[in-house]
Amino acid sequence: MVRTIALAALFAAGCMAGVPGDPGDDDMGSGSGSGSGSGSGSGSGNLEAGSLAVSWMHGSASCNSNTDPEVQVHAYNATVHIIRQNKCDTFEAPFIYVIEGSTTALAIDSGATTTTTLRDTIRGLVGTKQLIVAHSHAHGDHTAGDSRFSGQANTTVVATNIAAIQQRFGIATWPTSPGTIDLGGRVLDVIGIPGHEATHVAFYDRKTGLLFTGDSLYPGLLFINDWATYRTSMHRLAEFAAAHEVTHVLGAHIEMTSTAKQVYPYGTTYQPAEHVLELTAAHVAELDTALTQLGATPPAQSVAHDDFVIDPQ
Repeated sequence: MVRTIALAALFAAGCMAGVPGDPGDDDMGSGSGSGSGSGSGSGSGNLEAGSLAVSWMHGSASCNSNTDPEVQVHAYNATVHIIRQNKCDTFEAPFIYVIEGSTTALAIDSGATTTTTLRDTIRGLVGTKQLIVAHSHAHGDHTAGDSRFSGQANTTVVATNIAAIQQRFGIATWPTSPGTIDLGGRVLDVIGIPGHEATHVAFYDRKTGLLFTGDSLYPGLLFINDWATYRTSMHRLAEFAAAHEVTHVLGAHIEMTSTAKQVYPYGTTYQPAEHVLELTAAHVAELDTALTQLGATPPAQSVAHDDFVIDPQ
């Protein structure tokens, strides 16, 4: 994310009211339940089931005493893994998604750090399969690890420019034509959704019904660089979601607290009572409706919804 914002109203002292002074700097948040997912995402009988019953590491009040690992790995199921980076290593603490087919694996984003840990973790998950490292978008907290993947055996890093994205995913007309990627018995749709950033895409996994939305929609601050383009993109995404079975909407960060409309201060390294990761197709529709109602001119201030905040830059 590229962020220069003033959100004093959202960061009021009341935002943190009721959050205990948790002394467990390396606590995984299992006590509150706010960091735990909503359990299984089975969808219809045609979709592969998975679980989001997980307590995410959420940083520490003092990072000097943080003992969390560099990355936390959660198996949604045997072929989909969700990885979160440590908030004390990078306050962005992005989520990286690894989806496997029979011959090829896709990693969505390369993270916000330049150590080899994420690369080695992903390679350990997918074995010797071909690995394609693609990106939700080109911001540094999603591409910083590219250099660690580049030049590795059985690994391709998709460049963060529109031409490369079109070529890799077969997108005939950017951003209106959807593309696809076949991992071997597993196809994902690729939808261009610029607006937060010019090369932003969403991925839809036909096998699980998971919709991966990067920084365009997640429980946090939705920073909008190009208002008109973002509105159009979110309408396109809403139409796609309405036409497909979506089990969960999975973005790239968590910044909301477990209290409606309240967000953690930008740059925090400790989120002991954070929102769950997953959103729903209803949130895609909610965002689209809100953007339509706000109109062609971006609002002067941020607009808080229960589970996300619209923030035009």
